[in-house]
Amino acid sequence: MIKKTLATVIFSTALSFSSLSFAGNLHHNMEVLGKNFQVFNKTDNPKDALKALDNMKLAALDSKKVKLKTTDAKAPTSDALFDQLVVEIDKTRTLVQAGKLDQAKVEGKKIAAIKAQGHAIYNKQ
Repeated sequence: MIKKTLATVIFSTALSFSSLSFAGNLHHNMEVLGKNFQVFNKTDNPKDALKALDNMKLAALDSKKVKLKTTDAKAPTSDALFDQLVVEIDKTRTLVQAGKLDQAKVEGKKIAAIKAQGHAIYNKQ
């Protein structure tokens, strides 16, 4: 009996630390996205813009490991939002690579819109 109880407590503790770890990683990834979005918007250097976009993409992909829940049945899943974010980052990156940094910054506003949509859905809980 004691062994089963101890095993249950250890398992529950490990699971809760795992959840906290995911939440910590998500928070870190959101900070990376935000900081690199600012860098992208402020830079006039295509190399710095590409680096910022690459960092944003890595953070968005890593964030998909966490499955966020919402009470809104019509809301897009967190996976769908992160996928949309990656698509927009890739589109923006393509423009920067083509030497169209100003146009890329206009396209980059869609990244901000997706971020805002995700925050509106998943931060109101």
